[in-house]
Order: sequence, then C-alpha cells, then structure tokens
Amino acid sequence: MQSGVTVASMAPGVLALGVGVVLAVAGFVPWVAARYRRRGRMSAGSAILAFSVLVYALALLAYTMLPLPAEPADMCVSGGKAPQTRLFGFLSNIERHGGYHGPASLLNNWAIAQVLLNVVLFIPLGMFVRHARRHRRAAGGLAGAAVAGFLVSLLVECTQVTGGWFVYPCAYRQFDVDDLLVNTFGALCGAFAAPLVAVVSSRRDDPGEVGQPVTAGRRLAGMLSDVLLVALAGGVLSAVVDTVAVAAGGDVRAGGSGTTSYLVALLPAFGQLACIGVTGRTAGEAVVRLRPARMPTAGRAVLRWTLGIGGWSILAQADSMVSLLAYPLAVVTVVSVWTTRGHRGLAYASAGLEVQDVRSAAA
Repeated sequence: MQSGVTVASMAPGVLALGVGVVLAVAGFVPWVAARYRRRGRMSAGSAILAFSVLVYALALLAYTMLPLPAEPADMCVSGGKAPQTRLFGFLSNIERHGGYHGPASLLNNWAIAQVLLNVVLFIPLGMFVRHARRHRRAAGGLAGAAVAGFLVSLLVECTQVTGGWFVYPCAYRQFDVDDLLVNTFGALCGAFAAPLVAVVSSRRDDPGEVGQPVTAGRRLAGMLSDVLLVALAGGVLSAVVDTVAVAAGGDVRAGGSGTTSYLVALLPAFGQLACIGVTGRTAGEAVVRLRPARMPTAGRAVLRWTLGIGGWSILAQADSMVSLLAYPLAVVTVVSVWTTRGHRGLAYASAGLEVQDVRSAAA
C-alpha cells in the first residue's frame, strides 16, 4: 500500500467525501425508513455514525485502489510492481531513508510516514467493528476487530497483487506482506478507541410497538424526506419525458419546456396531495412513522398540503421572482417545528391537526 504526505495523497479522501455526500443524500430516505422500523427512533449521532462508515469505506477503497494507471501496457513491460514478501521489511526501509531521529522523522522520513498512515487508515475500521460487537465480551470485540483488519487488508493486498483481480495485466500497486501486520495492528488500536464511537451514537433496544415521542428532529427528517422524494420523482419523470421526446424523433427539450415541464415537475407534489387525502399523511411522514391524530377533512388536507410540501413545490418550480417565495416558506416551516405545540409545524398547526407516532395511534 503506497502512501505519501503530499497534496495529491489527499485527493482520494476528498473524492470519498464528495461521493459519500451524494450517496448519503440518495440513501437518506431508505435509511431513515429502516431506522424507524427497526429502532423506532433516529438520533443525530446515529446519522453521523452511518455517514462516517460510508465515507470511511469509500476512502479505504480510494486510498488503496487509486490512482489507476494511465498507461498500463507501458507499466507492465517491466512486470509491474514486484511484491514485497519479507516480513518486517519496513524496518530496513526506514533505515535506508534516514532512520528515526526524533519526532521530526515522523514527517521527514517517508518510510515512517507510510507505516503510520497505514496504521491510521485502519483505526476507524477497528472502532466500527468493536462498536458493532460492543455487547459481547471485551476479548471477543478486540479479536473481531483484529480479524476484520486482517481480512480487509488481505483483500486489499490480493486486489493489488492481481492487478484489480486481473482487470490489468500486472500489479499496478505493490503487494506488501508488512501491510497485513501494520493494518491489523491499526484495527486493533481502533478497537481500544471504540468507546469514543459510543459517545456519538448509542445502540438502544428495539422499542417494538411502543409509540415514541414526536421530536423536532423526527419532524425535520420527515420534511427532508418529502423534499427528496419529490425532487427524485420529478427528476425521473422529466427524464422519462425527454426520453420519449427523443424516441419520437423530436428535440430533447420538446417534452420538457413551458407548461408541460412545469406540470411534469409538479406531478410528484400532487401525488403527495393524493397521499394526504387517502392516508392522512405525506410520504415523508410515512418514512418516519408519523400521522395526524385524526383523519383530516378534505379542506384541512388541502390546507396542510398548501402550507407544506405542496405550496413549497409550486413556488420552487415557478418562474421569475415568484420562486424566491419558496425560501421564506421553508424557513418559517422549519422554525415552526420548534415554536408550535408538539412540534406540529406550520402546516399541521394551521389545519388544526395534531401529529403523533403511528404506534400511538394504533394503540
């Protein structure tokens, strides 16, 4: 595994963070839905932990696989990267680059920095694995983290020595037997630091069918789910309309201009209105398992839709200066989650409705 203390070495981490944000947004709704069905609750700590695991997995993949060779044929003329199979070979490598002469050597000696970076790279893995197994005995958690570190490192090294499982005709990164030792040690160090993860996110028992309180975070998670679902559905519909227009031999924008484009973009919002009319709640509220205490009348349903996801969608898709009104509506809606009784929010309060957990309503 090759590491370096350079700006270029930071690129995989930046890439992992960017891709992680995109995947986190795409997976937010299903993750929240699964969380509320399994645990009945979602905390900021659990969200931070899930995002950290996602970004770490991407960073581990990026740092061990990237950059890909630009000219693999030329590189493989000399056989590619020769494997390093001598255990503790990194010690002689450190001496060859000047040895250890105080703390400054940690940065000045490239061989020392490489070993330390490999240890640091696997510390989060040990922390996450030990946290997942924290209800077991301490020895089992430590052993699980060490085994996970060794197996993940072995997978990485085998991928490197096979040229990405024979995608490339030779190894474009070096297999190093010392990495198995160093990475496993890093995962074991992370296992001892696992209690820090518990400070951020604690795993609680499944509440079963016991109703949970309506919190501001839960209401905001439902609202964000509504926005993401409407945006995703609108994007899919627009893509379908454009595809049909191209298939019919027209311009790619023929089906997505003017009134047609506006109506297509609003179809998901009207779908939310139908959802409220039939079930009493929006799709986002279904994700976080909330519903009104009583089924709203037609007038109340339209009012809460207008002051909620429906009105916001209409304003956001409008042309010219009208679209700017979507921003104050969003701000008022978010602030009202804290200022209204029971965290009802603007739409619920204006329609004279109460919001509660689905399981509380069933009970």
